[in-house]
Amino acid sequence: MISGLIILDKQTGPTSFDCVEQVKKIFGVKKAGHTGTLDPKVTGVLLILLGEARKLAPLFDKLNKTYLGVMHLHKEVEKEKLEEVLKKFRGEIIQIPPVRSRVKRVARKRTIYKLEIKKIEGRDITMFIECEHGTYIRKLFSDIGEELGCGAHMKYLRRIAVDGFKEEESVDLERLKKEREKCLIRNEEIISKLKIKKISVKKEEEKKVENGVPIPLKNEKFVQGERIAIFVENTLRAIGTVEKNKIKIDRVLKVDFSLSQLPNKKACL
Repeated sequence: MISGLIILDKQTGPTSFDCVEQVKKIFGVKKAGHTGTLDPKVTGVLLILLGEARKLAPLFDKLNKTYLGVMHLHKEVEKEKLEEVLKKFRGEIIQIPPVRSRVKRVARKRTIYKLEIKKIEGRDITMFIECEHGTYIRKLFSDIGEELGCGAHMKYLRRIAVDGFKEEESVDLERLKKEREKCLIRNEEIISKLKIKKISVKKEEEKKVENGVPIPLKNEKFVQGERIAIFVENTLRAIGTVEKNKIKIDRVLKVDFSLSQLPNKKACL
């Protein structure tokens, strides 16, 4: 089985689900899923987990996002007034998800770490936004417009990073078809990029890990409730959670095959 991560550069048009289906066909795998939906018109970084790597999905739930977007103002506004209003949307804000969202429409707190003007062209304001997961940029722009008293909407949006996964590393579908071996990020590398703490067990303890037997802790300094990656030699085999003096096994990963065993390899090169 093939297992790993693709940092896809999603283009405008297809849904996130469409992108997952195309990646599945390219790699010849039955199971894959994305972390963090992008609307059809939105472009940029879409993380797609293949095979056993889907079990790592919970590790991606709370990653910060970075966007480059264009906010279109419905009336001309002086830059000084715009700058003054933007101060109100930096830091912790209260946001109600838009009508078409899939989550319950209740007020919730979200943090905007950076909100900067990059360019002003008439009523089009190019913005750089770094924010907490679950922030709706379309609603953010709308709320800014309301505060300005002129109205605004999202004209363009591109996600340029999901935490440490950046657009410079992303690949579009055409390149993926030609260079799929180079584009697949292995499970072990995913753990490193997520900066998840690791623990290694001996080969003779591998069966216990597979059977979900908790791993006793001795002198390791971990925080209660912390996620830990469990390795056997150099291979990621499980994800666990620290509970008192042990690591409880949450998910066990099967060992993937070599990329040389990808189906129809010659046809895609």
